[in-house]
Amino acid sequence: MKSSIFRTHPLAAAILFFLVRTILPLSSAAGFQLEPGASPLARAQSTSVDSRPHDRSPGPADFLALAVPLQDESWRKQPPAPRSSLPLHLPRVHQTTLPNGLTLLLIEDHRTPVVTFEIAVPVGEVNDPPHQTGLAEATADLLTEGAGALSSQDLARDVEAMGGRLASSSNPDYSEISASVLAGNASKMIEILGDVLLHPTFPEQEVALYKSTRLEKLTVERQDPAFVVAEEFNRVIYGAHPYSASAPTPESVSGMTRSRILDFYNTGFGPDGSYIVAVGDFDQSGMESSLRAIFAGWTRRPSPAGIFPAPPTRSEKTIYLVDRPGSDQADVRIGNLAIKRAAPELIPLMLANVILGGGTSSRLFLNLREQKGYTYDISSSLAALKQYGTFFGATETRNEVCGQAIQGMLAEFDRIRKEKVSAEELQNAKNYINGNYSLLLSTQAGLASQILHTRLLGLDQDFLQNMRSRVEAVTVDQVMQAAHKYILVDQPAIVVVGDAAKLKKSLDPIAPVVTSHPGLASQK
Repeated sequence: MKSSIFRTHPLAAAILFFLVRTILPLSSAAGFQLEPGASPLARAQSTSVDSRPHDRSPGPADFLALAVPLQDESWRKQPPAPRSSLPLHLPRVHQTTLPNGLTLLLIEDHRTPVVTFEIAVPVGEVNDPPHQTGLAEATADLLTEGAGALSSQDLARDVEAMGGRLASSSNPDYSEISASVLAGNASKMIEILGDVLLHPTFPEQEVALYKSTRLEKLTVERQDPAFVVAEEFNRVIYGAHPYSASAPTPESVSGMTRSRILDFYNTGFGPDGSYIVAVGDFDQSGMESSLRAIFAGWTRRPSPAGIFPAPPTRSEKTIYLVDRPGSDQADVRIGNLAIKRAAPELIPLMLANVILGGGTSSRLFLNLREQKGYTYDISSSLAALKQYGTFFGATETRNEVCGQAIQGMLAEFDRIRKEKVSAEELQNAKNYINGNYSLLLSTQAGLASQILHTRLLGLDQDFLQNMRSRVEAVTVDQVMQAAHKYILVDQPAIVVVGDAAKLKKSLDPIAPVVTSHPGLASQK
């Protein structure tokens, strides 16, 4: 039926041809060509599904076969050039400090009917008492498990009924409470935050549940070689400094009691040096009045001790081999003590880190994964905290090539220390950092969190506003200088977690090997 229509109505066939041509890419015409030298008529006859003699009127396939020759599409292999960065205009921050030392930072944002709160107290895991590792973490986690007259279940139910979110946590340098809620319920959320921060109850049953859950989590963590290699690396780098503790010990968790948690809260959680950041759909004066009404009565407490042992000074390259019998691969972390967050070389070192191991276009990834096939994934990181920081490269590799992978990582470390990066590499790294930075500041929670970081980690108050311009101003020479100073190849700690019997022989030529046998639960 269709064939006869096209014979009697060639105009219909021509219209169909142009309709199909707009839908199919030009490269689809390649499917109709059987021989490079075939004529258009031969191609039309070859592609015809009509078994009748070819003394017929042209059909749709004939029109497709007579399409224009294939165009050069090599341009598809070249990504478009990035646009220049648009100016960054952060909203105005209204700051006020209450007589008790609590600072309020308020930012109006009327784009969505939501309000986000970030509260930070300058008491973190560095403030754990001796032999009570994990107490700060437990205290922060349990803030939201009972407060005022509300039980853990009551808190969860009330927050959910408001369309909100509430969480608390700790990190090495401070403890944090995060919340968000529909703007119409912001006043009620402030009341709940007041109970959580000022009147936590730390119920006995919640403490017992926390301890049980944390012990189970520890068992799982120490079966994970990625966790073990990070824990051992921090222990080696930081020594007696509290940053060395990646997690509590089973003994410290078992020894936790409600009275110890309450004492830690009462001696450390005070308003002096604390911050409340509110971002969202509210009137500034009204929000300030609501926060003052709840938090102005927060009683000052003594500031926690801020003097800690210094990390050890390294003098030689050493391999710390953590034996994990039966492992088919090795987890590797290579690095050294680096810089704190407020150091002036932070941004040049961030750029060096991105070029070296920040993503799938980085040097480590392209060399050791793509070219040599030593590993599935490899990266480098800069962990800059308030007092100190670390730089390290990390990967997982087959036992058979572990030595070669370590040598390859050290070679790339040395290259970025001694050779200038290319202008293209540097610009790509700048685009990467500034692009991610802009995305981070585009949400209420991201903006509030970054404001807290600047205040609590010692950065300039204009750091966020000037971050992108500072990134763009970094030169090739500054990147090499920062890399030479903070990416070390003569004194790094090399931590390897894997089967010592299979690995030690290949590691001995690289550096002295110190082997430990922790008896991981997964190998029992």
